[in-house]
Amino acid sequence: MLFIITRLFYNLRGNQSNQQNKQIVQFLMKEGAFLSVYTEKNRRTKELIQKSFMKMLEKKTFDSITVGDIAKTAKINRGTFYLHFIDKFDLLDQIELQLFEELGDHIDELQSNYSSTHTFEKGQEQLAATLFNSIKMQAPLLKIFLSEHGRAGFHLRFRAAFSEKVRVNLEGNESFNANLNVPMEYFLAFITSAFLGLIEQWVQNNLDKTPEEMTALYIDIISFIQRKNT
Repeated sequence: MLFIITRLFYNLRGNQSNQQNKQIVQFLMKEGAFLSVYTEKNRRTKELIQKSFMKMLEKKTFDSITVGDIAKTAKINRGTFYLHFIDKFDLLDQIELQLFEELGDHIDELQSNYSSTHTFEKGQEQLAATLFNSIKMQAPLLKIFLSEHGRAGFHLRFRAAFSEKVRVNLEGNESFNANLNVPMEYFLAFITSAFLGLIEQWVQNNLDKTPEEMTALYIDIISFIQRKNT
């Protein structure tokens, strides 16, 4: 199909009559619409598989779920599943990656708005507010991944992705780096552990506080630590 479309495109550039060119353009438009519908159908099917899988993870452990179980829940055949994912590990990897990317996008957006006048305290407050708001949106996924039903090692993968995203953004902030008087890896270890510890507890408590309350709680803890060390 791609060969035919490409060939017709080159014919269109040649010495064809206006009527022939018109027919070719109409054909290309129809094929473009077909490809668009096909792409959208694939997207919906992939999303259906992911949602069906996550629904199963609410009740069953990752290790006990099979591709057959996922296909049955999604009401598709196994062949359709394998058109989109290699296996259940690839499926979970893609869901996790999407989660990490979406959280990372929020951090990128925040860091891009940093100015050289931002103090450490102000930067931490904004980072906390951004993260807690984005975590609230992703809470259903995180609750499953952080439970005993999730795949082993999620905490480590989450921490690594979060730490790397913060590191990349902070290294691009000249003002921050100029005032940082501890090794970056230790700073990241502290910030990452503090955030993820609060996030995990918050999710386990079924989001019993608002993102604004969690931000204030985080800042209060940091301020308490600073007072203890002065």
